[in-house]
Amino acid sequence: MVSEREEIRRKVMEAVGGRPVRWTDHRTTKGDFPGRDWTLEVFDVPIAEQKALHSRLFRGIRRQLWEEKRLCLMTLFHTPENTDRYYAWVREEHAAERAGVARATP
Repeated sequence: MVSEREEIRRKVMEAVGGRPVRWTDHRTTKGDFPGRDWTLEVFDVPIAEQKALHSRLFRGIRRQLWEEKRLCLMTLFHTPENTDRYYAWVREEHAAERAGVARATP
């Protein structure tokens, strides 16, 4: 059985074309902010694609979550350049997940 959060993460990953997607935690953000518990980070998204992906997520998954469960899902996008520079390890986790290796949760 898959948790609600994992199901949401998988739906977002599918919607963004299989790019790495993970829940925000201490490894990618400093400090706390309102909504952090329901914030997903999407990696390897060029600036030119971010607006369209944001709209697609809003029209689909984010609106549905709000209407059905009153959950406000936030998404943060990271460009390929910033993913290279700060979050290259995310790609390794993503590749392991795609290969079927168990996903470690911090």
